Amino acid sequence: MHRRIALTALVLSLSFVAVGELQAQRSGFIIGFGIGAGLTSVSDGGTRGGVATDIKIGAQVNPSLQVYYLGRSNWFTLGGSSNLVIAGISAVGVTYLPSPKVQLSGGVGVFSWTEFFGVQEFGAETLAGFGLTGGVGYEFADLWLLDVAVTYGWPEGVGVFEARAGISILSH
Repeated sequence: MHRRIALTALVLSLSFVAVGELQAQRSGFIIGFGIGAGLTSVSDGGTRGGVATDIKIGAQVNPSLQVYYLGRSNWFTLGGSSNLVIAGISAVGVTYLPSPKVQLSGGVGVFSWTEFFGVQEFGAETLAGFGLTGGVGYEFADLWLLDVAVTYGWPEGVGVFEARAGISILSH
């Protein structure tokens, strides 16, 4: 499990360097990656902490509006087992920039909960349902963003609430 998290962090770090070399513009194609800490709470269970990731791919429509595909997930293990869970949303996202440094975002899409069973046996179970997400971010340096987001999903009737705080890089 720790190797998977380390590998994910390494890949995202290398991506940050490559994307960071692109010149910041407020138009055209955008791509972004983020990593941070996340909490996941299930209506019929407890709360788990883990690694939070996100990806954005889309377009900067004008200086104050972005439209994109959004993948936002929390990665964690279930207590007392080696089962890895990836819970998150694949959504159509929109970001409004009321000022050059502040971003308000939201999205609607499919929320999924995928549980991968242990290292010794191969298997996975996925539950899916409707999901919503929203957040706020602050661009503290060119291309770099501190953000906080929440997601709520209903995979097959189970309510799942997620919160994350992280750092993202976005090329526009």
